[in-house]
Amino acid sequence: MTENYINPNNIIALKESLTEFDKNKNVKSLLFFMADSDQYSSSQLTPILKSTLKPIIGGIFPELIFNGERKNSGVLIIPLTFELKTQLLDLSLNSVDIFSQLEKQQNQSTDSNSCLFVFIDAFSENKEMLTETLFNYFGINPTYIGGGAGSLNFKQFPCIINNNGIHENAAVIGWGKKQIEIGVAHGWESISNPLKVTEAANNKIISINWKPAFEVYKEIVESHSGMKFNNNNFFDIAKSYPFGISKMDEEKVVRDPFKVTNNTIYFIDNIQEGAYVEVLHGNIASLLKGSEKALENAFLNNAIDNNYSNTFCVDCISRVLYLNNNLQQELDIVSKNSNVSGIFSIGEIANYDSILEIYNKTIVIALW
Repeated sequence: MTENYINPNNIIALKESLTEFDKNKNVKSLLFFMADSDQYSSSQLTPILKSTLKPIIGGIFPELIFNGERKNSGVLIIPLTFELKTQLLDLSLNSVDIFSQLEKQQNQSTDSNSCLFVFIDAFSENKEMLTETLFNYFGINPTYIGGGAGSLNFKQFPCIINNNGIHENAAVIGWGKKQIEIGVAHGWESISNPLKVTEAANNKIISINWKPAFEVYKEIVESHSGMKFNNNNFFDIAKSYPFGISKMDEEKVVRDPFKVTNNTIYFIDNIQEGAYVEVLHGNIASLLKGSEKALENAFLNNAIDNNYSNTFCVDCISRVLYLNNNLQQELDIVSKNSNVSGIFSIGEIANYDSILEIYNKTIVIALW
């Protein structure tokens, strides 16, 4: 089943595409992704979404991938030949209430050969609570795949999409009785000794080894890079020096720093107090090797006997900013066996090696 890319400012073509998918009996559900640039307004899009009969889940993302090429505007629709049991989740609710909602709506979603798509407001404070709740409910049965929606302006806005419209501070999930295989990798390598996070709050690290967090980070990064931080260049330098959370016998889970205030470092996603982290660094070659590894891992895990028709990619938008003119090399690598489509996200969601994680600066490949 072929995905469809619609150029921006062509709402008629978008409506026609959804109508055609509605008529196609082989299409059971739709993944719907809109680029942040030149996006349609809620008043334009909501009536079209509500008139679509097939289940829709997705969101607004910084950029898109279509047939192995980067798209910084437009809409990508990926038809699925399996039905998704979809559910919108309000992230202002607590874990107990969300779990209760899952029990009511997903009580038959228990098959081990299954998948769970998860698209979440990247700037919701309750992202980690949601992934923990999802894992508590669904466990290791499904293969999880998804990402954080939003804009690189780091401001929260309605960005989660389903048949009822566009939603803020929300997540949308879709469970399907379909086996998919995933590979996850990043290519970042450690340049520091393990460091203990001695004070943290949500997505902020306040102290490392009982010292102000930025002072420790600054000393390591400036020594390695030969560059000096000033009041205006934190992100420009930090995009090459993420943190890695140490995991037993696993590749480190990357956390992406994006600003510093009063020696406190802010990240896209949470780091727990007491965790051990290392400062990471990469170059073009190591990141491209990471994309090769993600694709290889998806095929190593492939129990579908190569009988798959879709290669789906969730790639971190900060990899785009880092790879820059070399990004097409990454897309060519992951399109080696078939043209890939997907999203450039703000945080990647997957359960590689069983545990459900929110990743940063990472690439996830899915086959189905």
